[in-house]
Amino acid sequence: MPSAIPHVLIVGGGPSGLVCALCLIHNGVSVRIIEKSTEPRLGQRGAGIMPRTLEIFNSFGCVDEVVKRAIPPPLTRRYELPKGTHPIGEFDMSPHVEPTPSCPYTNIVLLGQSHVENILRDTLAKLQCQVETGTELVSFEQTETGVNVHLMRHGPDGSEGTPERRSYDWMIGADGARGIVRKMSGFSFLGETRTIENHVVGDVYVEGLSQKYWHMWGDASNMLVSFRPTETPGLFSFVIAGHKVNHALLSSNEEALRKCFAENTGSKTALKFKEIPWVNHYIPNIRMVETFQKGRVFLAGDSAHVHSFTGGQGINTGIQDSYNLGWKLALVQRGLASPSILQTYSEERIPVIREMLDRTTRILTRTFTEKASESWNKANGLLQLGINYRWSSVVLDERKRAEDAEFSDFDFGDEDEEEVCDVIDAYGGGTEGILRAGDRAPDATTLVDLSRRTATHRLFSIFSPAHHTVLIFSKALDQCPAIVRTLKELPTDVVRSVVLLRQGQGIPAYCQGVTSVFEDWDGHAHDAYGIKDEWAVVVIRPDGVVGAIVGGAEGLRSYFSKIFLQMRR
Repeated sequence: MPSAIPHVLIVGGGPSGLVCALCLIHNGVSVRIIEKSTEPRLGQRGAGIMPRTLEIFNSFGCVDEVVKRAIPPPLTRRYELPKGTHPIGEFDMSPHVEPTPSCPYTNIVLLGQSHVENILRDTLAKLQCQVETGTELVSFEQTETGVNVHLMRHGPDGSEGTPERRSYDWMIGADGARGIVRKMSGFSFLGETRTIENHVVGDVYVEGLSQKYWHMWGDASNMLVSFRPTETPGLFSFVIAGHKVNHALLSSNEEALRKCFAENTGSKTALKFKEIPWVNHYIPNIRMVETFQKGRVFLAGDSAHVHSFTGGQGINTGIQDSYNLGWKLALVQRGLASPSILQTYSEERIPVIREMLDRTTRILTRTFTEKASESWNKANGLLQLGINYRWSSVVLDERKRAEDAEFSDFDFGDEDEEEVCDVIDAYGGGTEGILRAGDRAPDATTLVDLSRRTATHRLFSIFSPAHHTVLIFSKALDQCPAIVRTLKELPTDVVRSVVLLRQGQGIPAYCQGVTSVFEDWDGHAHDAYGIKDEWAVVVIRPDGVVGAIVGGAEGLRSYFSKIFLQMRR
């Protein structure tokens, strides 16, 4: 269990900060998480939750609550004008895909950010950690051994409160694009502000409008009004976009906003626009930092990168930042890993963020030049299941090395024309369909626990954000004794070893010492991990990424020497 004294200060109580706190606490590191605001966050905001994020929620045990409260993306319906009542087209922004044994979450779900935050806060509270609202970071300074902070604790009504000075070993800025941590630390925030593609966004209660569809009138190249149903009955998330929109007026004057709704949804719709809980003039900023770390200060989420909301990547990308950082920082804080591993946070995430900014910006540009259905249909790869870290310095893929060595024996032409170039494909759109180290770790169903023949499991119930998992497949059973000896050099709470047998295989005597033995009843695990040859030992990192694909104990030692100080000779 974490100690009572917090070692890490997390600034910002949004999804990125909450997930970072969950990661650290699961890994035995105490945290303090503060939020400047005293009021709940309003608005749907980042409502699109991608499958990869659902997998992360699953690892914390809160995915069922998210899925229960969320809704699927509705069919989008466009209407003719000027009457506005006759549908002229329908399209599905995210067609339903059936789950598979390797991928239990295959579809986007929609849930307002305020509801997501409440679920994450409840999950965090079960671990005896509460978000301290009304607590503001005023200033801070770094030292060689920590971060000294000056806080202000405001009253429940936001009134001036009590100053507080504390010291922490580390600080994580998850306080958003306008937050203080990035600015005071001197991080660059390069990019552009797109003043052409302005939007007015918000939530409104509407009478007379079906919640079965996502409704659109007009087109963003001129004037678009969009109403998306939410998980709250009668409440719609709206977007007004176009070159003719008076954004400043509509975002500040509810009467003008309702008039705009009425004038641009047709003369015959008879819709009634009621309470408007939240409205904002949204100007797309497309920016990112050059590094996620400066000394003992880290950034995650919107504090490190901002982009167009087109594509629905925002909340998901920030959560994945935190999921990548949490386990690494925990190992360093516990003295199990060198601080140098923290450099891989930027190394792994920066290429992903660059690709994300590029994709969402392309969608934004097409939204203002093409029909909505056409711009979305070209926006593939947004489910984030292909996001990978194949280029990372701390992943190891002996299978890929062996394939490359075999491939290099062939001569395909003039050597002067040959060029060695490992292109980073951060979103996985161009991968060859073969699992590599650095990829998302697949799930697998119908695993039978051989210690209790009636119990079935899936890999996702075995993986954990608190430890590495070493999968030893049937072709590497003879390596078990050496693997067990190697893993004994590490603390028992940071690694688990799991043997996966083919159906009908007996348990060899030399499997003694592993954490558990499962029978891969339907072969889903062997298939998902491409186990066909001697490269049959796979390491899964705490963040659900394949850390290594190796042949046995020697490769395992090579991988873990990149992670743990105990393995370094």
